[in-house]
Amino acid sequence: MEKWKGSIMAKIIAWIVLSASALCFIFGAAGSVFMIEEGVYNNSKDDIRKQWFEQVSFQYGLSAIDDLRRERTEGMDTSPYFKYGIIKAESLDGIDLNDEKSYAVRNFSDKISIDDVYTNSVELSDEDQIVYTNGNFLTGGGVELMYSGDNSYVSIYADRICYDEAKGIFVYLAGNEYYPVQQIEVESEKSGNLIFTYDAEKKMYWNEQTQTTDSGFMTDGTGEYDIAESTESSITDVSGEYVSAESTEEAITDVKENEKVAAESTEEPIKMDVLDQEYITFDMLDGTQWDVKNWDYLLLDGVRGISMDEIDRVDSSEKNAENADISYTTYGDYYLDGNYTLWVNMGQKTPKITYQLIVLLPQNVGIDKNSTDWYVQANTLLDFVYSMRYTALVVMFFSFIIGVAAFVFLMCAAGHRKGTDKIVTTVWDHMWFDVFAVLIVLAEVFIFYVAFMFLANIDIMYLPFILFVTAIASLCMGWLLLLFLLSFAVRVKLGKWWRHTLCYQICSKIRKFFHMIWENIGFLWKVILVMLVLAFLEGIAVLMFLNTGIAFFLWLVEKLILYPLILWYCVQLNQLKTGTEKIAGGEPGYQIGTKHMTGIFKEQGEQINHISDGMTHAIEERMKSERFKTELITNVSHDIKTPLTSIINYVDLLEKEDLHNETAQEYLEVLDRQSGRLKKLIEDLIEASKASTGNLPVHLEKLEAGIFMTQTVGEFEEKTKAAGLDLVIEKPDTPVYIMADSRHFWRVIDNLMNNICKYAQNGTRVYINLEVKEAQVSITFRNTSKYPLNISSEELMERFVRGDESRNTEGSGLGLSIANSLMDLMGGTFRLYVDGDLFKVVLGFAESAEKETKEKIEEL
Repeated sequence: MEKWKGSIMAKIIAWIVLSASALCFIFGAAGSVFMIEEGVYNNSKDDIRKQWFEQVSFQYGLSAIDDLRRERTEGMDTSPYFKYGIIKAESLDGIDLNDEKSYAVRNFSDKISIDDVYTNSVELSDEDQIVYTNGNFLTGGGVELMYSGDNSYVSIYADRICYDEAKGIFVYLAGNEYYPVQQIEVESEKSGNLIFTYDAEKKMYWNEQTQTTDSGFMTDGTGEYDIAESTESSITDVSGEYVSAESTEEAITDVKENEKVAAESTEEPIKMDVLDQEYITFDMLDGTQWDVKNWDYLLLDGVRGISMDEIDRVDSSEKNAENADISYTTYGDYYLDGNYTLWVNMGQKTPKITYQLIVLLPQNVGIDKNSTDWYVQANTLLDFVYSMRYTALVVMFFSFIIGVAAFVFLMCAAGHRKGTDKIVTTVWDHMWFDVFAVLIVLAEVFIFYVAFMFLANIDIMYLPFILFVTAIASLCMGWLLLLFLLSFAVRVKLGKWWRHTLCYQICSKIRKFFHMIWENIGFLWKVILVMLVLAFLEGIAVLMFLNTGIAFFLWLVEKLILYPLILWYCVQLNQLKTGTEKIAGGEPGYQIGTKHMTGIFKEQGEQINHISDGMTHAIEERMKSERFKTELITNVSHDIKTPLTSIINYVDLLEKEDLHNETAQEYLEVLDRQSGRLKKLIEDLIEASKASTGNLPVHLEKLEAGIFMTQTVGEFEEKTKAAGLDLVIEKPDTPVYIMADSRHFWRVIDNLMNNICKYAQNGTRVYINLEVKEAQVSITFRNTSKYPLNISSEELMERFVRGDESRNTEGSGLGLSIANSLMDLMGGTFRLYVDGDLFKVVLGFAESAEKETKEKIEEL
């Protein structure tokens, strides 16, 4: 592929191949989807033929039914294969299909049974239409049935909103009829919103603010009410002629009598007693603080808002002669739309007639592409589909494979030219990427819109031309998309493609501007700036949501008191900040002026002033100790290394001699073992010195931590068994990667495991856990010490310190110190915890710490 990347001819060929593959895939996929929907892959050819012939029969049958009901002798041209009969009946039960009197019309005389024919029923009214579309079975044309709808809604202007005192309900007055309001929402300054829903069965309103518990007591409801859903269900419930709530008049009368007695017995009005009930009428609220006179606003059916002074009080009782000619609606289905228009279902205008269609499906139908007979066309299409059913899948599969290969080649070859190794850009690659993307999207939408509008005005009978236009539009849209992807590939290869976007440039300039301002103003001015911004936003919020003079005055007083206090505290905080920066920057003798400070700021300032003495003393002691240890390691390692080498060499020579004295042989073995131990100690000393000073080379690489855990089990299996320890490893199932030096990392694990084998209590478990939390990898070693740990974890980290104070075990006391230094060199963390006899070490790595670790090594 490398040699063809820069070839323009290869790119042109790949472009052509990709375009052809895309078209083949689209048409192959469309054909396969059509065959799947028609059940070509699951059914036999005869089953599909029967299914399609039934479709043809139904379309021919619609035309015949239309001719019958319109009393036409000549309608649409039919097929000689179309043998049918039409019966006017609700169903075929009890009808003799061989009796000619049963048919309104038929064109066959064969003896038939219900199992031998195709049947279908069509219910039509005079408003329903049968539409003849251009085309035929092959092009998707034919006969289409257009229903006018079962119901007829008309708009009625509701000129008045009334409150019927006789029945205690709100109504729309339209013409000479009342239409009950389904739902009322009341907005009151005293109690907030109250929602009441009309119950058609009880002829009362249901209080939404109450709920009935299982015990039958009423409780305040706090649920949010869905107005649209309740309104719809309420409208559905309203059916038939509206009658007065006679069944509830006695209950209402009793309640009103009780209210009247209560009102006469006390001067105080009734408070909330009525609202404790689940079903109420508004007459029940007279004389209470919830009387309609005290309400300010009503929302009708979740749509129409109206104030109380717009509502007319009416009396629909027969006693009132003025309104005696007004009655409640007989229509149960009506609703109020967003334009405050009342829509009423007037019901079906004309009755419907049911036509039973009986068709004898043809058996022997030929194949002819030029025939206008729909049976022949269906059989011709079926023959073609069955011959292509597997070819379409093969074409789709291979075109997809070839297209993907061509696409991958074009992506890889984007930006390459012969004679140069650099990425070559085009005019498209120099445009802002986001601007270029927007232009591509607009062009795609434009092509799709033009093609759609063009095809929408072409008759379906011109199917080949439609397919041609569709292919051209698809190719143009595909080429634009490919151009965009090629440009994107070039930008990715150049690197940091997002920087070449208009949005990034604008945001970058804005960020640099504010960063420049932020960096060049002091701490105090930063606080002032933040406070002004907050004040501005708060002021806007007050003016928008609490647009009252009192609220603005209180806000202003708050700022006049709060801001000077905050500024004074900020000044003191800035003085503390300056002092700590001076001390941290190398001026331990700097003193903060605390004379004008107050409270905790003054106390904190005095404490900071006392830091310098203790810090200077601690630094001197630390440096003295480090110098002593470093000098000791250097001197001891160099002074002992030379004589030790001679001892080891002579011991090796003596081992090669043929010594017959067993005692001398034992002494020689002791010398060999102890000299090896001394050599290991010197090597640890030298490595500890190099690790602490950062003189060890570090080669970071991507390592799988789980592999090291598995290797630990194998390497230390014998040692742990000899020490009577049970090693337990816990790690995730998925690989965990860290950036570390493999040699140093294994040395850390080796030091820790040797330390465990020496000092862990026999017969206990040793746990090693590998975990990943928030992109942080931690490896934890835990064991129980056989010796009392009476020293802190900080002391154990020091050189030449061991947990075994009696020093009965081998060891230099450098293992933990070396491990800690090596972890620092690799950019990790080494944390040691001691809790009683529990000894725990946690090694920490950042899962994506490669860059930070390399920077740290460069600094060292």
